[in-house]
Order: sequence, then structure tokens, then C-alpha cells
Amino acid sequence: MQLEFDKQLKELTIKDDVPMYSKVVLFLMSINIVNLGLQLYSMSFEKNEVIYSVLSTVTIISIAVIVFYFFKKSWKTKYKLAEINGVETKKMFGRDRISLLLKNGRKRSFQALKTDKDVTKLKKTLSSMGIKSV
Repeated sequence: MQLEFDKQLKELTIKDDVPMYSKVVLFLMSINIVNLGLQLYSMSFEKNEVIYSVLSTVTIISIAVIVFYFFKKSWKTKYKLAEINGVETKKMFGRDRISLLLKNGRKRSFQALKTDKDVTKLKKTLSSMGIKSV
């Protein structure tokens, strides 16, 4: 992961694999919905109640994941400082997870952080750019 800050434009550029990961997840969930839709269409509910229920549940979960990625996640690579509310830190599974909170309600996560050193280094870098912790 690489961060670049343009002081004249007041723009933060993030170079990592999050946009690619997001597109892959959206593509796979879309294929999953199409596949399950075809399976459910060709299957009768009376003969296969359990399988029909499981496939319906997986379809609903796939739709929820797509909606979540479209409305709550951001995967742009360039952000103006005016678009950023701050930095959010959450503890998950014993590790700190950092994400940028944007003014439109979305979050931009940093998935390439492996160690606590990387997390503290990123926090210091973002605070030196003028992005506050929330």
C-alpha cells in the first residue's frame, strides 16, 4: 500500500488492491445471484423444500453483500480532504482495523496492514496530513 498527498490540490491518493478486491467480490456475487436465480427458477418448491430454502437464503445474502458494497463501501483511489470526515479505528479479532470515514457515509478500508507497526505508521501519516481520528 502506498499513500501520496498532494498539498496543492489537497488530495489523498491511495494505491492498494482494495478496488480490485471490491470488483472481484461484486463480480462473484453477481454470478452467484444469476446462478442461484436459474437454479431456483428450474426447481420446484414442493419437492425440494430444504434445498430451495437454502438457495433462497444464499441469494438474499448475496444481494445484501452487493447492496452493502454499493452503498457503504468506497474503493476510489483519490479523495479530496474535504470529502474525508476522519479516521476510524476498530478492534477486530485482536487487531486494529483502520478505515477512512467519508462525508457521504461510506468507509474506505485499508486491508494491507499486517502488523501493529503498520497501523501506527498509517495513523501518524494520516494525522500529519490533517485527517483527524474519530
